Amino acid sequence: MNHRRKPERAIELKVIQPKSVLNRSGMGGFTLNPYVGCPVGCAYCYVPHMAHKQLEERKWGTYVDVKEGAPELLEQQLARKRQPVTVFMSTATDPYQPVEERYRITRRMLEVFERHPQHGVFILTKQSLVERDTALLARLPRAGVGMSISIMNDDLAQVIEPWAPVTSERLAVIKRLSAAGIATYILWAPAFVPVRMTERFVLDSIEAIARSGARALSLDALNYRSRQPAGLTRRLAREGHAPATKAQIELIQSEADRRGLGRRLELAEPESIEELEPMLPF
Repeated sequence: MNHRRKPERAIELKVIQPKSVLNRSGMGGFTLNPYVGCPVGCAYCYVPHMAHKQLEERKWGTYVDVKEGAPELLEQQLARKRQPVTVFMSTATDPYQPVEERYRITRRMLEVFERHPQHGVFILTKQSLVERDTALLARLPRAGVGMSISIMNDDLAQVIEPWAPVTSERLAVIKRLSAAGIATYILWAPAFVPVRMTERFVLDSIEAIARSGARALSLDALNYRSRQPAGLTRRLAREGHAPATKAQIELIQSEADRRGLGRRLELAEPESIEELEPMLPF
């Protein structure tokens, strides 16, 4: 299924040379962002609310910095690691946003992981472009691919995530990746659900996720709730939806547990390891 893309002319594109690419995460392991900025345009994105000098100077969603030398830096940094580490790609951008078709930064980074198979990598995206790398991902012994979703209603998904495939297409991508032998997971965050969330909704939602072949499902509530644009909650309310409450998330997670979906994806153990730093796939 094709989806709308923000015209590249609407994005300020710049090529930069980073000095480092691996950043230690508070959750354990390291984060890795192939790009700075993201044009996907999710209405609920938490990144603009983070304290960051670059975000103060430029409007989020209007720029992308391409980290041209990032794969070479990653090679150097991984080669210096004495013990296997776990890397999460990405926390503040989409590694498969449209410019990846041209610059292939994410692809080149995955090729680095192929040369250093002892290290683990979790990938998180909303984009179907990840399927371009199916064969490469299938060769990585310690890789997991996650798809981020927020709402099970495709029509509303087009409203709050205007430049990404709808939810059903993302689940279809995960199903194809799973069929190729790739470890996959779903991140439902932030979770938007019907205000009157029924048992049938919960059962049908988990069934759809289970059919994708995903091995794990993580859920989270809306971050920075008080700073979200008022239009987002008003539009959701008109359609009978709202950010999931803690109790609703627990109900969905309980059904996921019953269906055998783990709360986190476990990667294969490296061949030789004394201690592996923990990393949650979200």
